[in-house]
Amino acid sequence: MTFSELLNEYICIFRCTAGELANASGLTQASLSRYRNGQRMPETDTLKKLASGIVRIAAQNGTDLDLDLVFSQLAEAAGIVKTDHTQFSGQFSFLIDAISINLSELAKSMGYDPSYLSRIKKGQRMPADITKFAESLSAFLLRKYGGSEKMELICKLLDCCTAKDAFSHPDFTAAITRYLCSSEPKEKAAEGIRDYLKKLDEFDLNEYMTLIRFDQLKVPTVPFHLPSSRNYYGIEQMKQGELDFFRATALSRSKEPIFMNSDMPMADMAQDMEFNKKWMFGIAACLKKGLHLHMIHHVDRPLEEMILGLEAWIPIYMTGQITPYYLKNPGTDIYHHLNYVSGAAALAGECISGYHKDGKYYLTNARQEVAYYRTKTNHILSKALPLMEIYTEESKEEFHRFLAGEAGKDGVSSNLYTALPLYTISEELFQNILERNHIPAEKQQMLLQELRREKDNFLQTLQSGSVEDRIPALSREEYAEMPLALSLSEAFYEHEICCTYDEYLEHYHQTMAFAEHNPNYTVLSQHTRIFRNIQIRIKHSERVVISKNKSPVIHFVIRHPKMRKAIEDGLWQVLNEE
Repeated sequence: MTFSELLNEYICIFRCTAGELANASGLTQASLSRYRNGQRMPETDTLKKLASGIVRIAAQNGTDLDLDLVFSQLAEAAGIVKTDHTQFSGQFSFLIDAISINLSELAKSMGYDPSYLSRIKKGQRMPADITKFAESLSAFLLRKYGGSEKMELICKLLDCCTAKDAFSHPDFTAAITRYLCSSEPKEKAAEGIRDYLKKLDEFDLNEYMTLIRFDQLKVPTVPFHLPSSRNYYGIEQMKQGELDFFRATALSRSKEPIFMNSDMPMADMAQDMEFNKKWMFGIAACLKKGLHLHMIHHVDRPLEEMILGLEAWIPIYMTGQITPYYLKNPGTDIYHHLNYVSGAAALAGECISGYHKDGKYYLTNARQEVAYYRTKTNHILSKALPLMEIYTEESKEEFHRFLAGEAGKDGVSSNLYTALPLYTISEELFQNILERNHIPAEKQQMLLQELRREKDNFLQTLQSGSVEDRIPALSREEYAEMPLALSLSEAFYEHEICCTYDEYLEHYHQTMAFAEHNPNYTVLSQHTRIFRNIQIRIKHSERVVISKNKSPVIHFVIRHPKMRKAIEDGLWQVLNEE
């Protein structure tokens, strides 16, 4: 039933005139007439007035109607979707961030003020007509990204059609509407983040090195005989070009770091598992040689794909030999480029979006050309931002300087601990645990200094901000199945120092007592242990710190807006529902 038919049916059922309904609704008769004959469709505010008017007319006729039911029927007939305010803004925000849409450009296309879209994104406003909003948004997406690879990503996110069919697909606007009014994509993102963190939690670098026989990996010293330059055309040759670059780099005498940046399509290459193994072997050989890798990740893609890509790099991150970056404005949707440079060779690639098979790579070891590409990549690196700051034992002092600087800043922090926080334990209990575990006196002194440093930082944090800690609350039976160790990742102390249940219980009560005497400190008991070897510390709207306790001890500081927001809005939401 159309909207005009439903409206006329209500008038007929309650035997009122159009003028009486207009008066009861606070509308003009002219406006109501246009709605009745289908010349115009009402917006949400008008629908609410009409629903109220119909309920009043029904009451005058002795009929009790539910206002929400009448409004829902009118909204459905008018094609206006009733949705949750927070849910809509969350989905809109996720789409903007996932596709990296320029908000000013979108506002101009849709006929809105950029500040209005920004308020919708933040959940401060709601479009009056969701259907109209979705139509304008879909028109922009088709015009801006139609024919590009990014359209494929949009369609995958919407789960509606392929990019090839999007222009002619009659339900594309409807898919946009469903997406905006659904929580499923955010739920998938939260699951992806949690899976990624679980892999970090469970990863053991020593086991991985044994599995790939890293200790047995031999890096030959015989120079790789490569012509001064070589061209590679098409997918298969380009695969060989990447392998030749790693071979030339691993077999050279140069100790210069490697630079890698590529926004080339990877789907067709990723399907070749044999190539993937050889590619990872090439990376492993370069790491075995001791080379440092500066990697610019292409993150201008849906979060789900970005997380899957990052998962593959977990072993390399754990070595501490990689510094990851991203570009805030990576380029156009037409051209794709690849730039790899080492001390021995340079590999440059290019293709047009949608025509990867017609692309070309160029590999050179000519000194002047390698120097040119090194300068070029240094310029690219100067425009890049850190995707993560990674701290290992070698950068312990630098990490402590970072923590000291953060302690004096205002802000709201939320932390998920898999063990009790060290800054709430008394020195007496701490020393008793160390002595019972037969820790040498020299190590005890070092760990005691670390305890005092953490306590000082925490007290300073509470002076300028607030902290909410989620800590494990375990029964004696639960504790017996999986005992806790002291959280010593900030000290980069990898050996476990276990606590008895009575020691854990005493520390737990000390933590609760500390919270009672500090209004800026809140403790929430977590009865479900989601992770075992990582702690997650969130400073909202600023950064996330993921700390791994062992195998190896390592800290990841994440500031990238998309990743940080996904953890804040996605993972933390899941944790709060546990």
